[in-house]
Amino acid sequence: MLPNKCFAILLFAALILSACEPAKEIPADENKLKVVASIFPLYDFARVIGGDKISASLLLPPGTDVHGYELKPEEIIRVTRADVFLFINFEMEHWAYKIITAAAEKTNMLAVETGKGTFLLPLSLAQDTEQDGDHEHISRFDPHIWLDFANAQKIVDNIAQAFINKDSKNSDYYKANAREYKQQLAALDKKYRRELTRCKSDMILHAGHWAFAYLAKRYNLKYKAAYSTSAEAEPLPRNIFEMTEQVRQMKTPYIFYEGLIAPRLAQTIARETGAGLLKLNNGHDIGKEDMKKGVTFISLMEDNLSNLKTGLSCP
Repeated sequence: MLPNKCFAILLFAALILSACEPAKEIPADENKLKVVASIFPLYDFARVIGGDKISASLLLPPGTDVHGYELKPEEIIRVTRADVFLFINFEMEHWAYKIITAAAEKTNMLAVETGKGTFLLPLSLAQDTEQDGDHEHISRFDPHIWLDFANAQKIVDNIAQAFINKDSKNSDYYKANAREYKQQLAALDKKYRRELTRCKSDMILHAGHWAFAYLAKRYNLKYKAAYSTSAEAEPLPRNIFEMTEQVRQMKTPYIFYEGLIAPRLAQTIARETGAGLLKLNNGHDIGKEDMKKGVTFISLMEDNLSNLKTGLSCP
């Protein structure tokens, strides 16, 4: 990554050049709020809450790992031209401060830490250490907060309030959409709790990055992952060995993998143990094809529940 001074010089140059060009990335409709969301869950929540009153776009390209993402100057410029920028928190998008700094005193962009007020699971320092520019970034909490559906409902509230702050004349519209969507999330939460209570296994063995601890805790399941929270990190050797032995000893019928990381590790463990493979989606791990198909956060979570029921041998 570039040192901070070099990045600042590139950003300044890009800002000057951009003054000569119209903004193309965000649909130009003066009657709609222009919203940029860092990751897919926020983008999807915003679309539901904002409806036809907003123009929403996704900052990170589909299939991108958000943890170690390196922002480009033109991406920062694009976001500062929006009315609202949605991000989870600085544990997830520790590069968000660059956007907020660039927007300060220059635009009316509202930066919204949508995870404010949510329940957080702490991480050990050894579990998640990342490099950010010329200094080390150490996460204190697991950032995948939306996989606790109570947290997801709080995020919906925060997004709705941000839209109201920017567009008060449509406050009733945003409140009604948020209220209806929260009911859908609450119903999904009840369905998970009902259908995951009588499973033969209570262990999610995940040959991917640490992403499903919130889900496991909410439904009284155990969770083991091969990687830390960053999809770009190397798998932890101890975890690989322990997972392989655990699958053998427990005669686990399935292990889980995710799409963002090539499932080579999962395939290796499966070959060694005879276990089958099932996919779990962490919510922000979607590709271009998923976007074309029109997947939603709720449809992804429904698919997860189906695979969890199979993998954990639920009735």
